[in-house]
Amino acid sequence: MIYLIMNSKGQNVIEYIVMVTAVLLVCVYFFLSGPMKQSVNATLNSMVNELNSVNSQITFGP
Repeated sequence: MIYLIMNSKGQNVIEYIVMVTAVLLVCVYFFLSGPMKQSVNATLNSMVNELNSVNSQITFGP
């Protein structure tokens, strides 16, 4: 009787949803408040500084 109420397809879908949610939560933790935040910020700051230095070297002459 219980088998008729809860089939394996529904259980598999729920398991996949739970697994995907867990992976997304771990990714959000690492990128927003975890150890990856400092390294991503440092990389982005380095790229912006490099672009600014290249931009300051460009001159348009007549």
